[in-house]
Amino acid sequence: RADPQVSVGLTLGGGAANLRTSPLGVFHMGLHGDVLFFRHSDHDMAFGPYVETLTVAFETFEVGGGVSWLIPVAEHFPLVLSAGAHARAYAGGWEPGLHAMIWMGSRSYNFDSVYGLAAGLFVEGRWGLGDGQQADILGGVQADLEIFALPFVLLYNALR
Repeated sequence: RADPQVSVGLTLGGGAANLRTSPLGVFHMGLHGDVLFFRHSDHDMAFGPYVETLTVAFETFEVGGGVSWLIPVAEHFPLVLSAGAHARAYAGGWEPGLHAMIWMGSRSYNFDSVYGLAAGLFVEGRWGLGDGQQADILGGVQADLEIFALPFVLLYNALR
């Protein structure tokens, strides 16, 4: 059966920001969550929505969403292509924008739960449609939030 697979991860990395005005190297941190549908096994494609929130150099706050397409390139290591829109708050106000991401990593189909553990690397382009002239290229690692919870789960189960 093809149950939805949910994943939420912390993204950390860096990149280049303000490519249209005054380029500079930046730090990036955020959260990315998605729900993928139509997948029965590790060999199937999947499609679904995602939401994200992030900051670039702690100077912006960005929130957005879109659609993701999982392509099973290798068993347990799919390629995920995502595209969507975002709103960016920065010193000059709010600005709408578009973004696209390529992600590859470990994301196997979980036959026992709706939650699917995911961890991988990503490259993302962000393009502002307002006066801020945002043009950023970011890259980094996405670590599933469940990874950070596992030590506490193990401790809880050991003490039970």
